[in-house]
Amino acid sequence: MRYTPALQSVTESPLVRIGVLAESIPGSINLCYGESDMPTPEFITRAAYDAARAGHTFYTNTAGYAELREAIAHKIRELHGVDYRPSEILVTVGASMGIYAAVRALVGPGDNAIVIEPTYSIFGNDVALSGGAPRRVPLARDDNAFALDLDAVRAAIDSHTRMLIVNSPSNPTGWIATPDEQRALYELALEHDLVLLADEVYDRLAFDTPIARSFAEVADDKEHIVVVNSFSKTYNMTGWRLGWVQASERLIKLMTSAVEFMTSNATAMVQQAGIVALRDGESYVAELRDHYSARRAQVMSVLTVIPGLSTPEPRGAFFAFPRVDGLTDSAELAMDLLRETGVAVAPGTAFGLSGEGHIRICFASSEAKLAEGLDRLGEYFRSR
Repeated sequence: MRYTPALQSVTESPLVRIGVLAESIPGSINLCYGESDMPTPEFITRAAYDAARAGHTFYTNTAGYAELREAIAHKIRELHGVDYRPSEILVTVGASMGIYAAVRALVGPGDNAIVIEPTYSIFGNDVALSGGAPRRVPLARDDNAFALDLDAVRAAIDSHTRMLIVNSPSNPTGWIATPDEQRALYELALEHDLVLLADEVYDRLAFDTPIARSFAEVADDKEHIVVVNSFSKTYNMTGWRLGWVQASERLIKLMTSAVEFMTSNATAMVQQAGIVALRDGESYVAELRDHYSARRAQVMSVLTVIPGLSTPEPRGAFFAFPRVDGLTDSAELAMDLLRETGVAVAPGTAFGLSGEGHIRICFASSEAKLAEGLDRLGEYFRSR
């Protein structure tokens, strides 16, 4: 049997391997996956139940209910001061579907796309699945923080480059692009007639500001900017699979036509729950951000005193990304950690070659669970 080379180039994520193994170990603590251990709040689950009872069990418009797209447009305007019409918004089956549809619309065989790393592996894999080549540009380490290496980004662009992909706030580093960095990347997109794809799924989970600035705020036109967002992290709705893309009306129409034959529409009652989340969820989002801020302080208070670890303080998202002195095989270290301590963490190489030497720790957990996991990690590293 012959399989396509693009599909064969996609390998199973080490996060999945470690997570599955952790589930088979009694008493294990999973700090590997990128989601909270808290359930979706009751007011959202109730909304989905009520919507199903009310008959929202049929196909919707492929782009999503008009009411949901209007609610998303209203929230974008409220939070970022940027105007998008419902016709410039596509509701997707999670942000992952939105990213894939955007890449497929803009990248083909012979093309390439700049991917700023370390980052979630979906971007490079989606480019490869589209027949293109991901060009990975690592963030720089500035003292004990991450920063954009604009010269390296510029040097990676050539006549075949079609997209420039950035995730801010960043998974796994916690880096947030500054307004100057955002503007510089957008200007590169204009200069080279590229599309800047900004994954902003963690925009509400910023710690130095109530919300991370959107790349849409620095874009003068919508032809060179695509923003992807999601309900997953903001409202603890990871398993509900609901996200959106905001872009020019022309690109949204193209993507909608393709999505019809990929996933059709997002689940009807989930879309209705999304409307309620946007309308009634602000107090919950504030509480969630406060919870993660406390967990960030908890994890930093431990990691910064463990010998051999160097941990930049994350400015957004809910991950710590410590560098381990002398580490050359983060996948093996993560497996050894799991075997010796029962704590599952993600190896840095899950986020690109520039992630080697690091591990990622998700701190979107309860205080007690995180404390136990950190105690075990501290004992392990001190024993080395």
